[in-house]
Amino acid sequence: MKNFRENPMKEIAGSKVVFIKDFVKLVGYDLVENEQLTLDMPTTSNVLQYFTEDNTKVSVRPSGTEPKIKFYIEVQIPVKTREELEMAEAAAEEKVNDVRKTLGI
Repeated sequence: MKNFRENPMKEIAGSKVVFIKDFVKLVGYDLVENEQLTLDMPTTSNVLQYFTEDNTKVSVRPSGTEPKIKFYIEVQIPVKTREELEMAEAAAEEKVNDVRKTLGI
């Protein structure tokens, strides 16, 4: 977690990181506007979230029971019709695999 805080990712799977939330410091970093914002939360938590230009979100936190880091990956593939769903699911899976490669997992 220390490394992710000291060396924040600038890009994830080819998409530029545009916003970072640090729930330990309760601070958000808008990398587009170069602004620092306060997160309105009642308590802190050892979680980092990265948001990219293509609306990918990666949350990083330590496990509460094991000595490892957990990653939660959210990707968005827009669809307009039901017929596009299967193709979008395949594209989403491919995007998740690209994110995993970026993270080295």
